[in-house]
Order: sequence, then structure tokens, then C-alpha cells
Amino acid sequence: MPDKTDQCFCCATFQLISYDPKKLSTFLKPRLLIILNRLVIGGQSIDTIPLALALKDQFDILVVYGEKEADELEYDEALSHRGEISFLKIASLKRSLNPLNDIAAFFRLKKVVKDFRPDVVHTHGSKPGLTGRPAAWFGGVKVILHTMHGHVFHSYYNRFVSGVIIRIERLLGRITTKIVVLSDEQQADIAGRYKIVPPGKTALIPLGIDEAWLLRDAATLRQQFREKYQVSPEETAICIIGRMVPVKNHRLFIDTVIAMRQQAVPRTRFFVVGDGILKKALQHRLDEAGITWSDGPENAVATVIFTSWVTPITSVLHGMDIVTLTSLNEGTPVSIIEAQMCSIPVVAVNVGGVKDTLLENASGYLLKEHSAVQFSEALGKLAGDPVLRAQMGAKGYTFVRQKYSKQKEVEAFRALYTSAIANSIKN
Repeated sequence: MPDKTDQCFCCATFQLISYDPKKLSTFLKPRLLIILNRLVIGGQSIDTIPLALALKDQFDILVVYGEKEADELEYDEALSHRGEISFLKIASLKRSLNPLNDIAAFFRLKKVVKDFRPDVVHTHGSKPGLTGRPAAWFGGVKVILHTMHGHVFHSYYNRFVSGVIIRIERLLGRITTKIVVLSDEQQADIAGRYKIVPPGKTALIPLGIDEAWLLRDAATLRQQFREKYQVSPEETAICIIGRMVPVKNHRLFIDTVIAMRQQAVPRTRFFVVGDGILKKALQHRLDEAGITWSDGPENAVATVIFTSWVTPITSVLHGMDIVTLTSLNEGTPVSIIEAQMCSIPVVAVNVGGVKDTLLENASGYLLKEHSAVQFSEALGKLAGDPVLRAQMGAKGYTFVRQKYSKQKEVEAFRALYTSAIANSIKN
């Protein structure tokens, strides 16, 4: 099915969807409408699309997604599954705050709901939740689910804006059947600290990791990556993965690199995987400190390599020895879960749901503060001890394999959707 992009919602002659909903549905399976912020390389898409594919035999599925940011890479692999599940792009559905776009997205989604007639609408992320849930409610959908892959209650905006968002989320909670949370900490935030919904309106379902895909060709990918960037067997490769935006706090990673160079920690190389608006500022900081960097493998012997986005991410992960996370706020960080599945120890700051995603002092180090001193000490300890890295990596693999099973996630969502539909029929 061809992918369609939104046009101005004021254009009366624009045909909303190029398919006939009656033909799309077999009427034997319930219809599931999934609304994503955007279809990009990142935790939300990488978790949700494989989940949808695993459920396609039980549900007729339409995935609606918004416009990506300029510094993001679209998840092209997902669109290769058109025909198994359907996709529809709405250009007005954007991550950034813009009332005109948000109103346009709401009316467009309202029309999608009317045409597709879903039994379940499941929104993922802040903006789909803001526009998609009211569209579903006005469309008479009885089962409205929402997953908070993170939350924007602090660290994203100032106190006033954060307060407004909390009030809006409480209102939206009234029309939401269940809010899916990914960790105990996130559940405590939603049902306790911020009182978005009562505990009975939450469903705790951890992310699921596809072990077979993540571990495929591990040895070959490690060799290829380290040869490409001229990383010797004696060197320790350390990375951070994600968009270079303020909340991800890449500046701490760069300050840690500087601290480790000042401490003369030997044989370490650093990789910044991703892109974003702060990239040039981070590179300027390295220039000020006299540390060499490179945009890609052209100067592969540089201390810090900015790789931009890399697909598949496994081609980076298997080349690493340590993966870090420096964020000011996180829901459930996929990068460090995937790292542990690849038997790589992690070092992360204890924010949001991070503490639920690793075994403290067993599969990695959980730091109390956003401190380059703490980070450099933890990384230095791991960098100098390959035996410790191997031990932590093994414990991380066992932990993630048990807690973040993709099959368990699929079964949990199948049960949630089925029971929610059954309850809506009774009521």
C-alpha cells in the first residue's frame, strides 16, 4: 500500500485515505489503530513495529505516524512491511509545539478514526496522545490506550509549561481506558507522584527486545566496526547513542571524555552515535579542550568519532565495550537495554526509569549525579578491567533476556487488547 502524506486539512477535495476501509478489514478480526509520533530510528518505533507485526494475525492494523525532525533518520525497514500492516503518514503530526499543526493533526486523525472504525486506538508518545486520544473519543472509540515511552513532566520545559502539561494529561486520563507504563518508576510517576490516572488505569508492560535479531552476526559486526574505525583489540570503545538535544545531556559525555584524557586513562576511544542540534557545540567544546574528533571514519584515529545515525544499530553495539547514558530525564532507555542484551556493561545516571533497566553494580554502574568525575571514575574502572567488563556483560545479558522478552511483551499486549475489547462490549 503506498504511503500517503498529509495535505492541508482545509482542502475539502483532499481524499483522506486511499483505501476502502471495508476492504481492509476482514470483519473477523478487531481493528487496531496505532498512532506514533514519528517513524524513526529510536526506541518507540523499534519496539512498536515488531510488536504490531507479531499481532497482525489477530488484528487488522493501521499505523499512523507523524513527520520526523530534520536530524532524525526514518525507519525505512518498517515501511518494507507494507502489505502485512498498513501505514499512513500525517505531516501535520509533529513533535514540536505548534497549535496550528496540532489542530490540523487532530482533525485528520478524527477523519482516520471515522474511516477506519477501530476497535482500539493506541497512541504512543506525547503528541499522538494529545491529538489522537481526543480524536478517538470524539469518534466513539470505546478502547483508548496510551503508552508513555518517557514523560515530559520535568526537564523538557520550564516549570509553567510542565505544569500545564500535567493538567492536560490528567484531563486526557479521564478518556483513556489504560495508560501503559514501561517500568515501576514510571508507574509511580503516573499513578502517584503526578496523579495522572489512578493505579487501576495503568498497565505495566516492559519493552520487548528481539534477541535473535540483536545477536545476529555479532562477531562479524564487531570485527567490521573496529576495522572501519581502526579500534585495536587493546582499546576500549565507549559510546553514547541518541539525539543530540538538551534533555539527552551529551555535554556530560564530552566533559567525561575531557576528564578521562586529563587523567590519562589509556587506550580509550569514544563514539557519539546519532545527530542533532547540539552537534557543532559539542565539537567546539572538544576543540577548546584540544581533543581530536572526526565526523565519520575519515580520521578514524581521532579520540572522538561522530558517526551520525547508523543502521542497523547492531553494527555499532557489537563494536563497543561500554555504553553510556547521560540523560536528564528518561522513560525506558532502549540503548542500554540493547547493550546489555549484547553483553555490554553500561554506565548511566539514575533518572526516570533507568534504575529499572539494569542491575546496579552487577551489569553496570548507576550514578547518583550528573558528574563528569563520577562518570570518568566508573568508565576508567571498566576500561582498565576486561574481566570485569565480561562479568558485567554476562549478568546484563541474563537480566535483559529474562525481563525484556519480546514474546512476553507480545502476549501481554494481546491479552490487554483482547480484555479491553471484551470489557467494552460488556459495558
